[in-house]
Amino acid sequence: MHPALQLNDIIYVIFRHVNEPSSNFKPGGNVGHAALAALARTCQIFHEPALDVLWGDLILSTPLGLLLAYRTNALTTRDWEVLQKYVPRVRSLTFHVAAPVCRNVLKALRQSPVAQPPLPNLQRLDCRHLIPEDYHLLDIFFVPSLRDLTIEVHPASFPDISFISPLPALCPQLTSFRLFGYESHEPIVATVSNVIMSLPHLQTLHCDQLSQAAITFVAWHPSLTELDISIPSGHAYNFSQFPHPTLPRIPPFSRIKSFGMNSVRLTTIGAFIKAVQSSPSHLRITTSHASSPEDLEEFFSILSNQWRHESLQILRLESFLPGASIDIDTIKPLLRFSKLRELHLLTGNPIRFSDEEFATMGASWPSLEVINLNNGYAQADPSMITLRGLILLVNKCPL
Repeated sequence: MHPALQLNDIIYVIFRHVNEPSSNFKPGGNVGHAALAALARTCQIFHEPALDVLWGDLILSTPLGLLLAYRTNALTTRDWEVLQKYVPRVRSLTFHVAAPVCRNVLKALRQSPVAQPPLPNLQRLDCRHLIPEDYHLLDIFFVPSLRDLTIEVHPASFPDISFISPLPALCPQLTSFRLFGYESHEPIVATVSNVIMSLPHLQTLHCDQLSQAAITFVAWHPSLTELDISIPSGHAYNFSQFPHPTLPRIPPFSRIKSFGMNSVRLTTIGAFIKAVQSSPSHLRITTSHASSPEDLEEFFSILSNQWRHESLQILRLESFLPGASIDIDTIKPLLRFSKLRELHLLTGNPIRFSDEEFATMGASWPSLEVINLNNGYAQADPSMITLRGLILLVNKCPL
């Protein structure tokens, strides 16, 4: 055996490449899983690294899920002795199936004969199970090592999420918290807000509406750099009260580098941006109502007037309902953002740019790497851009 293959660091790198994700989760469908299982039986040097990688990122229908999903009785002591060889290796757990088999997995793990967490070293939990009766069973995965938690709530059937209330005490190292789908449901808004205000180490947050106290906490959070929130219509947040009176006042959200905002109307988000005066490098905007060309132009003008032109690098705007066509005048305020690298303009508005206007965009954005204009979302409309226009754009963007 080559000496390099006796170094664990190199073995782990190779085995992670072997375990590439697969969209086919049927038993035996993931070739990487089968290869790792074979490598674990090949020699002693490969055994531990192969099992660590194989079990590290667990999805419902991978080994543990298949073992537990269809059980109707509790785990025996012998079952648990077998599992103990593998479950400490699990670092990530994903539930993306709205099916009763998930409940079987959760209940089986809760009934273990040993008084200890079923996945003691879990660092990431992603649950988009969407059966409200099962959410309270998730607290068995709230362990001190957990750093990343994602829970999606279905807006048609709100679960009781009071089980997350002890989260700050149970998971003191949590840095990424995503709980969304509840929109403006008041009991969930209150619970989520209270939990967030007890998470001092947050770096990533994705949620819907928050209480005034929670949004104030988030606006000046010292470690938060990535934020996705819902902006309520008809209710303006108040950022006049700085929560740290003994420190120099800084603008709200000034530490946010990646900012996502969603609301019913684009005008609501525009008013919010005016109030906070943030300047992130990545901005994601989503609205559920159609935006007129005038709304879009006004919004882009607000961005251009409020934010530093050298700050914005990636802009993604989604508003899928059909509207009137937009032209170069609509996006002209964006031409001032000279560092723009990606523009994703995904609207229901047909886009009418000429070849020369396309070239102007390239000259204004010399660092442009990706441009995505509607990607088929708008109504069918013949494009005015020809191959010549694409060549002019590429020539203006040497990178």
